[in-house]
Amino acid sequence: MKAPMAAFLLSLALTLTLNNLSVLSSEITLDSGKPLSPPTTFIPPDEHTHHHIKSTRARRMAEQRDRVREKIASGEFKEKYHRITEEQLTTLVDKAYSEDPGLEKKENQWVRRGNLKGALNDPKRRHLWGSSWGGVSRDPYQVPTGKADTSADWEKWAQGYRHVGDFIDCSDMFYNGEGSHDDGDGDANCERWAAWCAYVDPYYAGGEYDEYFGDNAAGKLDCHKPDSDWLLLGCYAQEHYQWYEQISKHLWAIDDYEYVVALAGLAYMTDENCQGPYYDSSNYEVYFGPMPVAGGMIMMGAYSDGACIYPHEQTTSTYDDFYQGDGIDLGSKDEGQDDATNEQLSEWWYAAQEYTMELFNEVYSDYLYCTSCMDYPTYQDGYFIGDDGTDDDDLINQCWKFYSHDSFNLPADGLAQAAMQGGVTSVKYGSASFGNTFEGQYSDGGSRQSSGSGAKAASYQEQRVERLKANLYLTVAGIVFVATFLAFAVARGSSKKKKSSSRSRSR
Repeated sequence: MKAPMAAFLLSLALTLTLNNLSVLSSEITLDSGKPLSPPTTFIPPDEHTHHHIKSTRARRMAEQRDRVREKIASGEFKEKYHRITEEQLTTLVDKAYSEDPGLEKKENQWVRRGNLKGALNDPKRRHLWGSSWGGVSRDPYQVPTGKADTSADWEKWAQGYRHVGDFIDCSDMFYNGEGSHDDGDGDANCERWAAWCAYVDPYYAGGEYDEYFGDNAAGKLDCHKPDSDWLLLGCYAQEHYQWYEQISKHLWAIDDYEYVVALAGLAYMTDENCQGPYYDSSNYEVYFGPMPVAGGMIMMGAYSDGACIYPHEQTTSTYDDFYQGDGIDLGSKDEGQDDATNEQLSEWWYAAQEYTMELFNEVYSDYLYCTSCMDYPTYQDGYFIGDDGTDDDDLINQCWKFYSHDSFNLPADGLAQAAMQGGVTSVKYGSASFGNTFEGQYSDGGSRQSSGSGAKAASYQEQRVERLKANLYLTVAGIVFVATFLAFAVARGSSKKKKSSSRSRSR
């Protein structure tokens, strides 16, 4: 009876193995080349919750559209508006300050953000509001050659942006101490800024996503090219840390290579403009802060002053000699990964934290190229918004995200100042050009526009598949070994009993 039992056990073991093979093979199959999602312990919201959220949002949007239609139909929007004069502007600003000295009221935020009191009192800055300075007309209502009409209503899918580079400003050109972070040393007059420009496609044909990303797409995201047909909407300065953080929040999944490297780089450089003092082996006083370098890149540079303006000429120390990290942190939902995934994520994290910031620059270099303002799919801190991040009411306009998070208009003289520091790539602003051409600026676009993920991310998926295959082989070999051993033991025991019984009968 035991021999058949062993055969049954062997058959059962092989059946379970085949089932495991089927499950594992379904896990490692790449669906149309999409990245694998690691096993997690997270429980997504149920379908009822998703339906409630989406229906509530849809209802609010529909009600808002109805209110707008009613106002238009009633003639409420038919009043003709005229350009404000400088005298009227001065009167409005003075009134705002007299009634609300701290400019805390919502209706006075436009005065605070524009620092209009300083602009009106400083002859060098009056050009921002329509006067003449340096022999050049600065009329904000005049549309320069090569620039889009900013008063027009441009379709969201026709909008694009690109990162121009980074720079340092100590003139308080647009920063008024109201930023999103403290720069650490109390010196709010010297800030790191990311320069970015927004564009529109004048030949957009209404194809939305497919116009630029579909099969045989007719449109091209090439606003970075000097000979592009895209028109410049404007250039802006955004707080340095905010720029990189906003992209990391909305464009990648939590286990994407790019997401891990981005968060590692942000944790490494921190949101401070200048850190120190530290003392190197020669007892030199050294400070460290983000340093703009050629090609739109950054590194953690060594400086000799507390504002991190003057590069240190004597020290041989780097930020790595003093940096003490707190370990990998992908947010509140980064628990529950399997061991192989955690090992790979940690490898990416620590590789990104070095003073040249090579991997960090590599990830963000895609955004030196023209990028659609619409995040498709849209993420929030590593997870889809909605079901899959592609529903129209779930999509985020990244350009609006930038502008609403400490971005300020970057005038031509500010762009010229940034270009003089050497970290700005070539940008055409009206009839003037600033910065230096970067490698690939005449090509159609970065890897994000074509493949959607880096080679390292693809390599990671291949490594995971190989690990699963290796684990599968060991599982099968182990089960077969145990089943074979049981069959051998049962057969050997049965043989001994037969011999013993034969001897008993012969006696």
